[in-house]
Amino acid sequence: MDTDPGLTHAPTRPPTQRSALSPEGFTPFFRQHFRSLMRHVMYIGGTLHEAEEAAQAAMEEILKRWPTITDKLPYAKRAALNAFRKARTRGLDRTRKRQVEAGDVRADAAADDNLTLWENTEWVMSLLEALPPRQREVMAFIVDDFSPAEIAQMLGRTPTAVRNNLRAARDHLELDLRRRRATENPGSGGDRQ
Repeated sequence: MDTDPGLTHAPTRPPTQRSALSPEGFTPFFRQHFRSLMRHVMYIGGTLHEAEEAAQAAMEEILKRWPTITDKLPYAKRAALNAFRKARTRGLDRTRKRQVEAGDVRADAAADDNLTLWENTEWVMSLLEALPPRQREVMAFIVDDFSPAEIAQMLGRTPTAVRNNLRAARDHLELDLRRRRATENPGSGGDRQ
């Protein structure tokens, strides 16, 4: 099925619940999607180990909520990405602590990173808020790493309509960014691509 040698060592047995057997349908879901979840995490920059840990955490989360989840694969993708991001953040916190202890950075440097993160988040949110409602809705799902087909299914639209909204949103955002650059840096050629 997969030819990636790193993925051949991925577990093929699902996590077990302590008190009961796996619910109906979970084991086939696990076997079918575990490796694709690992690939998904690796595509965004995770190592093989990080991808396996994130996919395992996602499957454990799904197992806990199996009967209540309606769209299991999109949920699994989001859970794997969240687990990966959480693990990376914990790693960054440990790295910052070691840098402070070694005297390489000031102890208050982490606070600056949080402020920058907040500023960047606010800036992105202001860009997205400028979009028309349907484009904003589609972009929100794209940011959460859903495919146009998955978005179409969830919103009850055709994949073509979703792709058209996505294209229009990207065009709108590109134009808005060019305008902002031009007003921030007059005479700097804000029409560059």
